[in-house]
Amino acid sequence: MGPRPYVLLSCAMSVDGFIDDTTAERLLLPNAADFDRVDQVRAESDAIMIGAVTLRRDNPRLLVNSPERRAEREREVAALPVESDLDWQRRPRS
Repeated sequence: MGPRPYVLLSCAMSVDGFIDDTTAERLLLPNAADFDRVDQVRAESDAIMIGAVTLRRDNPRLLVNSPERRAEREREVAALPVESDLDWQRRPRS
């Protein structure tokens, strides 16, 4: 992927174009390969945004599930400088 910041939208959709049904239960459209891809994206992401209904219904943990990916992400985060700046690409470091 290119230089940050960037936004990636990930959404599963049924063949008839729906992302949910009318039942209260969680609709699982993805398969194991899709869940693995989502885990990879989570490991590479700095933030994850979800909708309020998803939060209330599913209470997702939003964790990186793969131990290898989680360990790599923890190493990357630990290597970041203690002083951080959200506008790091535009402003020179002093």
